[in-house]
Amino acid sequence: MGYPVRAYVEGYWYHVCTRGQREEPLFFSPEDRVTYLRLLDRTMDRLGGKIGSFCLMINHLHLLLKMGGTSLGRVLKIAHSEYARGFNKRRNIRGHLTQGRPVVKVILDKRYLNNVVGYVHMNPVEAGIADFAQDYKWSSWYWFLGIECDWINLDTWCYPPGFSSPNRVGAFKSCLRACGSDMPGDETYIGLEKEWNEFYQRRQEGREAQAFQEKRGRKTMLTIAQEVVDGTEYTTEEIRGQSKKRPISNLRREAMAKMYEEGYGTSDIARWFNRSPSTVSKAHNWWREKSK
Repeated sequence: MGYPVRAYVEGYWYHVCTRGQREEPLFFSPEDRVTYLRLLDRTMDRLGGKIGSFCLMINHLHLLLKMGGTSLGRVLKIAHSEYARGFNKRRNIRGHLTQGRPVVKVILDKRYLNNVVGYVHMNPVEAGIADFAQDYKWSSWYWFLGIECDWINLDTWCYPPGFSSPNRVGAFKSCLRACGSDMPGDETYIGLEKEWNEFYQRRQEGREAQAFQEKRGRKTMLTIAQEVVDGTEYTTEEIRGQSKKRPISNLRREAMAKMYEEGYGTSDIARWFNRSPSTVSKAHNWWREKSK
């Protein structure tokens, strides 16, 4: 039996939720999340539609989307299929990435719209990986609090009804409070890279990251290290050791960076090399600069 027919109406807002197949991760790295949003933004720009809120977790995502001239179902199918192809290719795996069709609910009144805005941004708090909505980088709280987002621009961004006025910040805080979270005071920091790195490190140590550490066909850290030293005169034991020789140090940093790109947390990598998480972060930054 096929799926029931959905009513997609141009100009209406919809709450969309998509989960990973068998609750496996949709995202392993910051690059995965940026890639997904760029694909969605580009598809909606081409076919019509607007993005009004988003929150990209690990094994699922929430969106608030306004439908344009093309069925929202078709827009999502195109964007999700392209993202899945790239995701599988990067990890040399096959199979469906998402769990069936997205859950899609039409917004019919202001109260429900406000509830959705609050719910979308409160997901990290409900999951226990953030104390406040704006502690979690991968959501759209930037726009609602009037803070410049330094990691992506969205051509199809559009504030939902009731959030485009100068009272937007107050309306957003009210939505979060209604969902069970008080906003921190003005002295609380929201947004610079140093604090984000510290938070991201804590998140990698959290229960959600741990739950999916070995899923969806990631290479083991030993395999990655072995690939890095193949063709050199050095071994995985040497790059895991304490040698400060430049060739060994460079191979060690490369291995750390590639493990991070594969989706391992800084703390996991640090334990494998018997070093600090900050060393892993520096290795990743070094590798990205070197690869430009």
